[in-house]
Amino acid sequence: MQEWTPETSPISKSVTIEKLAPLVIPGTPGPTGPSSGEAKLDTPGTSDRKLTRNLKRRYDEIHNVQKGVEELAPIDQSLEKEHEEKTKVKNIQVVELGKHEIDTWYYSPFPEEYSNEHKLYICEFCLKYMKKRKTLQRHKEKCQLVHPPGDEIYRTSAIQDLTIPEQPQVEDPSTSGQNKVLRNNAKQMILSVFEVDGKSNKLYCQNLCLLAKLFLDHKTLYYDVDSFLFYILTEVGSNGHHLVGYFSKEKSSVEDYNMACILTLPPFQRKGYGRFLISLAYELSKREGKVGTPERPLSDLGHVSFKSYWSRMLLEALRDHGANLSIKDLSSMTAIRNDDIINTLQSLNLIRYYKGQHIISVSAKIIEEHLKSFNSQPNWSIDPAKLHWMPVTSPSLKRPR
Repeated sequence: MQEWTPETSPISKSVTIEKLAPLVIPGTPGPTGPSSGEAKLDTPGTSDRKLTRNLKRRYDEIHNVQKGVEELAPIDQSLEKEHEEKTKVKNIQVVELGKHEIDTWYYSPFPEEYSNEHKLYICEFCLKYMKKRKTLQRHKEKCQLVHPPGDEIYRTSAIQDLTIPEQPQVEDPSTSGQNKVLRNNAKQMILSVFEVDGKSNKLYCQNLCLLAKLFLDHKTLYYDVDSFLFYILTEVGSNGHHLVGYFSKEKSSVEDYNMACILTLPPFQRKGYGRFLISLAYELSKREGKVGTPERPLSDLGHVSFKSYWSRMLLEALRDHGANLSIKDLSSMTAIRNDDIINTLQSLNLIRYYKGQHIISVSAKIIEEHLKSFNSQPNWSIDPAKLHWMPVTSPSLKRPR
């Protein structure tokens, strides 16, 4: 799983990264000693359980263990070394998207005729990329798109206070009114989400992936977009819908991944949009009647973002419904996978292993102490009543328009 959007900007390299919690083997007795309340860790060489190929794969995924080049086949080794040499230096330095001029962070495999340009000009509606501003101006006169080429599945609004940076976002209950009276130094912010099919809108999704790769280190999906759905987050303005970020997911995932890639563009970070996208992904999982998890391996910043979301959701569930909930109860309420719940609660020291099972051990005071750390973070909540989306239950069925 590749990532984007931290609540702290990746431009500053001083980001605190937490290690991924180890994979836990349910049903094994806890170790003795000071940490006897914790589960036994499924680490190769330390467990009596046979390390099967599937278990090793899961361990490598969760712990972000990458294969060394020397472990690959000879032909793959040469290709990997050639790829590393080609992509270790970014090719495009700057992109102009709408009113924003954005410094890029990483290499992206644009076609050769564009790959050595210092700056690319990108249409913010259809995402076509060009070498010159004059070409972009001529394109704008002909481009008919004012929003992503898909179905709008969600729209919400909030009052944003401009006097206080990074003010938490609170849903505005009066969204149906046409003329809104706003307090001084505040503005109405409207967000909209579109679902775009990679097969039906291949060129748009390919252009989106090429743009996203400029800000994602390990993204590998560029052109093979047919089997993916893209959920595009936009800010609604007077002249159209302005791209803010997106996440993608497989149309059909054997592993029940509810997200393959996520990005919030740099000008829109630190506004809570990343958490909004993660919340939406889990709301879609609830509609599907499934539990979900992001595709592995997570990038460092991706892990920080999901860990923050999981912690907040689990703490709020425990606060609202009491600490007598089981792991299964929490999973059913939040659509978060059991492994992710256990690892998150372990990191918060809210779970212990007793007589062969995990027991949640927490008081209301401890929950409130943990939740205080989230109070200052921007928070766009998802209102299920505003989500106009139904899962496809079989290939022969189509969603009603």
